[in-house]
Amino acid sequence: MQENQLYFLMVAEELNITRAAQKAFISQQCMSNHIKRLEEAYSTRLFNRRPKLSLTPAGELLAQTLRQIKRLEDNLRSQLSEENFNFGGKINLGITWSRSSILLPPVLTQYRKLYPNIEIIVQNNVTDNLENRLLCGYLDLAVGTGAINSPEIEVKPLSRERVFLAVSDHLLEQLFPGGYPACKERFRSGVDLADFAACPFILNTPQERFFDLLTDMLDQQGLKLNVVFQSDSSDIRSQLCGADLGASLFSELLLQYVIRQNKLQPADNQLNIYPVNGEFPDYWMIAFYHKKAFQPQYLKVFIEMLAEQAKRCCACAEGR
Repeated sequence: MQENQLYFLMVAEELNITRAAQKAFISQQCMSNHIKRLEEAYSTRLFNRRPKLSLTPAGELLAQTLRQIKRLEDNLRSQLSEENFNFGGKINLGITWSRSSILLPPVLTQYRKLYPNIEIIVQNNVTDNLENRLLCGYLDLAVGTGAINSPEIEVKPLSRERVFLAVSDHLLEQLFPGGYPACKERFRSGVDLADFAACPFILNTPQERFFDLLTDMLDQQGLKLNVVFQSDSSDIRSQLCGADLGASLFSELLLQYVIRQNKLQPADNQLNIYPVNGEFPDYWMIAFYHKKAFQPQYLKVFIEMLAEQAKRCCACAEGR
């Protein structure tokens, strides 16, 4: 594809020339000039400039066509790499922030030994944005959570995850002064969130799919938590728990951050991890890719490694 066509797809995705220019590492004026030359080449207007930037019908048609061309070119490149992966190949991987630091270091170390010439480019974002970038052709593979609704996307479940509560010894003692420390053993079989109505909570942000799961779960039980902090970083939430600022809820894989934090906690103020009682919707970590994209063997192996690492992490959390 021509350079100005690739730049057009960036602007079509962002619908903001400044952000697209920043991603392309060029000036805003340079990006505008590329779009102008493309409009002159096709003798049509591709974007509405007011009231805000949007694609014209001609722009929509061009974006759809160029995405198909890009996918064909990417498929060809992947198939050629499949024939001779010793020469090289590339995986554009999208993954959520918290999961990337848990899954990728061990997987990439192992993968590099098998495929030393395959380049992996990692982009971090929330699942909804990863889905959009995949459909636009900027990703070969994405790893996120929840359901994918687009009929153009193929989904491979990696691991089903339960919900756990993390709460410090000091906070438990404050919440249950007459029942501490006996409550620690009692909660090992599971906690009811209704018993933690007075507890401050540190939760995910609304942009994350886990937040939707928690909202549905709480609505079903008619509960409202006392939320004092929100963060999209599992690492930060576990640290705030360790500072006795509140309890938090984690999906199973992300308990790795709590386990890490416990290594830094004093012996008399560990973070306790308890399964949460109740009926919850299925919550899956998934790998997903475009149905029309060619899947080289080196990409299939990478997905298998991700699934195995997810299983190991969840088993480690189970036997914490």
